[in-house]
Order: sequence, then C-alpha cells, then structure tokens
Amino acid sequence: MFNGDITVNRETNMAIQSFQMKPYTLAHGEGKSIYAFGKLLAVIKADSEQTGATFNLFEVTCPPGYATDLQIHYAEDVAVYVLEGALEFFWGCEKKDAVTGSFFYQPRGTPHGFRVKGETPARILYLAFPGGMDRFISERACEIEGMAARYKVEILGPLPE
Repeated sequence: MFNGDITVNRETNMAIQSFQMKPYTLAHGEGKSIYAFGKLLAVIKADSEQTGATFNLFEVTCPPGYATDLQIHYAEDVAVYVLEGALEFFWGCEKKDAVTGSFFYQPRGTPHGFRVKGETPARILYLAFPGGMDRFISERACEIEGMAARYKVEILGPLPE
C-alpha cells in the first residue's frame, strides 16, 4: 500500500513518488535502538515503513572482537560505510581491511561478513536495499537459522581466519 505523495517533475513530466509523508531528521543516537544478536547496538535511521520498503539504514556499533557469520543475503544488497574503528571484510574468497572512511558494497548472492579489529568498537552505516532487514534485526527469535531462512539469509558458518 502506497502512503506517500506523488509529484510531477516539470522538466521531464515524469511522476516522482515520495514514500515518506514529510521530511524528517534524526541526530546521532536518535532512532529506534535495538541490541541485535546479543552484542550489536543497531539504531534504525530509516525503516521499511518510512521508505516504502525501498531501503533500510542503520547506524551500528560493534564491540571489539565482534564477528558476523559468513552469510549470503538473497533478498537485498548491502552497502557498509565505516564511521569509526577498523574491520576486516570478507566477500567470496577475498579479505580486505577497512578503516574509517572505507566503503563496501555487497550484492545479493555474495558470501560476506566482517570482524572488528583492534581494541576499540567499530561504528558503521549499514544500508540494505530493498528494505526488510529492519524486521530481521527487530525480531527476537530464539533460533537464528530459522529466522535467517524467513528473511532469505543463509548462514554459512564462522568467518575464515
């Protein structure tokens, strides 16, 4: 169901849809905060309802030593921008170090994951498109594999060393 506005670009005469009824702004730390997977602080900056499910944006703080599983997202592409800290990214068979200012794009269907390096937390912007990951991290499921299957995420196991 579409709840936004439709305007017409005067130069191209094409319709432009706006999924958010009005502009909004959030300061650092504002947004719905969720402790995801027992260790991450995820602040939802743009949820599926606000964007008409076109994307989700999270500000995520990861503690030192935190590592995701190696995983494949089948329903969305993921873009990660490192705001603070250092990470080690994995995609496919490749590994790459990332520091503040680094950007990674992970198309759907690509095995990927990351590990926080060093003694300080890492803070990232995590963009998933289309939307739906907000529901995945908001769900309080006991069994991660079952939850991942519902959201078309395949957990392959721990990251390589």
